[in-house]
Amino acid sequence: MSSQAIANFKWYVDKKALQNDEPGIIHSYASCLATALNHISTDFYPAKMMGSSGFAFRIWINEIMCPSAMSIFDFNSMLPGAIEQAGHECKYISRLWGEEDEEEVKRQEAHNAIKENIILDRPAIVWDVKDAEWGIIFGFNDDKNSYLALASTGEEAELKYKSLGRNGIDILSVAIPTRPNNISNEEVIRNSLKLAVIHAEQNEWSDRPKYENGLAGYDMWAEIFKKWAMLVKACRIKNAGVNLVFHAKYYSSHHASARSYARDYLREISDNESNLEKAAKSYSKAANCLKYVWKNSPTKMDIEIDRLNSISRNIEDAKLYEQAGIDYIKRFLSKG
Repeated sequence: MSSQAIANFKWYVDKKALQNDEPGIIHSYASCLATALNHISTDFYPAKMMGSSGFAFRIWINEIMCPSAMSIFDFNSMLPGAIEQAGHECKYISRLWGEEDEEEVKRQEAHNAIKENIILDRPAIVWDVKDAEWGIIFGFNDDKNSYLALASTGEEAELKYKSLGRNGIDILSVAIPTRPNNISNEEVIRNSLKLAVIHAEQNEWSDRPKYENGLAGYDMWAEIFKKWAMLVKACRIKNAGVNLVFHAKYYSSHHASARSYARDYLREISDNESNLEKAAKSYSKAANCLKYVWKNSPTKMDIEIDRLNSISRNIEDAKLYEQAGIDYIKRFLSKG
């Protein structure tokens, strides 16, 4: 078969979140996974996917809020792990830096897997379809030697076969949700809560100290706004050399999104268990703080100092609420 595309394939948008004046699913891998699962599953629920995968509980911060922070983690464990936690087996093909000798073999393996699964009505989540973000491939055309894809914005994009894994940032990452697995709901819940604790305590890899994750990430994030306020006060903000306005909105949308789903996930799984109910309330407070950060994200570099300090305080408060939430989760896990 020289060409095929999955019929009626649509980008997933969490309309309920948008109606609640929340960002919806922002992280490009998570939004691609939501799009794939919404197509292949009959019971897709965004908060369950975000919570079970751990994405609802994660935070990554760079010292100048570089967008690269959202992809500074262990691809080979987190990406297929998210799919497995969502109830599906995963076909995962990867070729990272230092593995250049495997480039052609891995690209051909990925290409074959993408085509085989599209024929089976299964889309592929692929790194760097466009703009150094994850996208999703849902079709192929051998005559044009290209894939039909959706970029992280949901817009259609074309990716040449030869550009798979070398479209600007030369690493290959292809994750394909396949058939359902047999992980029980109880196991998924406990795994996800363990992920929340592991990440909060910085036991998931990050390129520290340039990048911080977990609860310590909040400290770096708050400090950026404190320094921003200092530069404004000293009339030196025009010399910052970084597009802080764009970066601030990018970060706040990601993390306000995540904590709103953490709140919803914990509410969903609490089932009258007191520690999880208390954790949900703590994450609700953290989500409110980060929604403030998102809604009040600066629109210009030379902004009021009071507003910058207020953003910093809300980030610090979010950390305190999340710490409380993690403590309640740990109490629940300790009960066995």
